[in-house]
Amino acid sequence: MRAVYFLLMLGASLPTLGEVPAFKFYRWNEDYSVMKGDVDPNWYEKLKYAPLAGSAYFSLGGTLRQRLNLYENDRFGLFGEPDGYLRLGRLLLHADLHLNDRARVFVELGSHNVDGEDLRPGPFDEDRGDVTQAFVDLSVLQSRLRLGRQEMKLGSTRLLGVRDGPNVRRAFDGARVDTAWDDIDLRFFALYEVDVNEGWWDNEHNEDEAFWGAYGSWTLSWTNAEFYYLGLDRAGARYSQGTADETRHSFGARLFGSRDAWDWNYEFVYQDGSFGGDDIRAWTAASITGFTIADHPWRPRVSVSANVASGDDDPLDNTLGTFNPLYPNLMYFEEAAVLAPQNFVNVEPEITVHPSSAVSLSLDWNFFWRLEKNDGVYVRGLLPLPGTAAVDGSFVAHVPSLSVDVQLNRYLAVDVSYSHFFAGEVIDNADGDDIDFFKLELTLTF
Repeated sequence: MRAVYFLLMLGASLPTLGEVPAFKFYRWNEDYSVMKGDVDPNWYEKLKYAPLAGSAYFSLGGTLRQRLNLYENDRFGLFGEPDGYLRLGRLLLHADLHLNDRARVFVELGSHNVDGEDLRPGPFDEDRGDVTQAFVDLSVLQSRLRLGRQEMKLGSTRLLGVRDGPNVRRAFDGARVDTAWDDIDLRFFALYEVDVNEGWWDNEHNEDEAFWGAYGSWTLSWTNAEFYYLGLDRAGARYSQGTADETRHSFGARLFGSRDAWDWNYEFVYQDGSFGGDDIRAWTAASITGFTIADHPWRPRVSVSANVASGDDDPLDNTLGTFNPLYPNLMYFEEAAVLAPQNFVNVEPEITVHPSSAVSLSLDWNFFWRLEKNDGVYVRGLLPLPGTAAVDGSFVAHVPSLSVDVQLNRYLAVDVSYSHFFAGEVIDNADGDDIDFFKLELTLTF
């Protein structure tokens, strides 16, 4: 509670700002060059934009987050974990140096701590101190080369997100090139995921897991479109079919946009490759369709998400059919981040309202089935739930969730959510039980 009180007091004491740009989820996307020439900046504005010689400037910032996760019967009790809670603390501090229009250096340091009662911290919850990002951007003509440790996302983060729910966000070591050809924005990258270790300055990338790809996006007359190829080479991948080295190629397309009151987001992926000596044949289709009543004071939005991903219909044959979501944002489906998008079908209606410009309330109800009865139910960590591959049934769970997000001021945000997982026949037959999850999160961005 002392940490929460400290954040509230600090957030209330920071100055009111005028033309300082809004904060971004990816802090390296912020651009404070628009503050050049500001008259009589206060002490905080001087931290956000400190001019150097010529057009050079640097900017300082960071994020403090305190999060409480309370689980009762996490992962349906099938991993034998006790009930309890975790308090997660995250501190990120960054420096952004813009040398000129062609060269930029971004460095971010992070400290992540965890304590609680009974529950064991996850593999991405504790890291006393490390370099979370450190990259150089070099721009020539219409291309930008990024070298070093970096966060990255693709599209709507179904296949590549930063893993913001756990304490330590996901980062990669490697190279990325952003360029353009006619009206198409292109990205090429070759990366290794950074492993998380608990000590000081000890995080290194995992050379047994390589990730590479190409991505293109452009705007059509009626929608936005993305097409991509993603390659993954991973040692010791684990599925219900077994454990083996995996090489997987993903070919995907996404159509998204809005018109009048409607918005849409549709994504389709096909995968092939090898799993040990077996072939891979997998796929997914995902969709969200929404309708917003913009002239209502609360701007209600009603949406339906419908998704499916392949499973393995025969663990004894020479083909692995289980879809691999690669590096997903698991909170894409529910805040508890319990279920992974593998071997599943789900339908999720949702309604979101905004009683004020600072408050957002969402209620959704997720109905979750497994697609192939001979494959397991997969959960965070992309692990199969013990016992689920050997039982009858298709219906896994239905999950009502309520979320409240409040932006107290420019710097402070509070997020509260609650979910209850009603176990279905698959979980019952595997001797699992219902789950309760509660989250309270306070974030200070500066």
